[in-house]
Amino acid sequence: MTSLQDRAGAGAQGFTLIELVTVIVIGGILAAVAGPRFFTQTGYSQRGYTEELGAALRLAQKASVACDCLSQLTLTASTYALAQQAVSGNTCNPSNPTWSTPVVGLDGQAVSGTAPTGITVSPTGAFVFNGSGGLCTSPATSLAIGTDTITIDATTGYVQVN
Repeated sequence: MTSLQDRAGAGAQGFTLIELVTVIVIGGILAAVAGPRFFTQTGYSQRGYTEELGAALRLAQKASVACDCLSQLTLTASTYALAQQAVSGNTCNPSNPTWSTPVVGLDGQAVSGTAPTGITVSPTGAFVFNGSGGLCTSPATSLAIGTDTITIDATTGYVQVN
């Protein structure tokens, strides 16, 4: 019968120091390369801002239809603000070129927003909706926010977020 010492010496099982160090180094490299990709919020922030901007465009379109006045969403690379034509009495004043009446949201605050850091929109400019809801003035009918897009049907004012 063989003793326990004989078996341990003859067919010893385990990892060498070189094998352990190699596995640790490979694991460290993977953590350094892949780790930041798992903990970044950029993709979520970009999609959230795309949805927010899409909702603001829809609100501009609906505000135009509701009051039969032009509504404008002014868009820069990192901000937006929503306003309507100046009013005169109980109606719009088309002869006044200012957009002095802010559109307010459900919270009672003027609708505006700022893009998260590192996220930009193009093209920029004024998106104006008419009283029937159509897009009457705009720099384009498609907006790019990183890999996301917003498409606006010029005739109906339908806003689609992709």
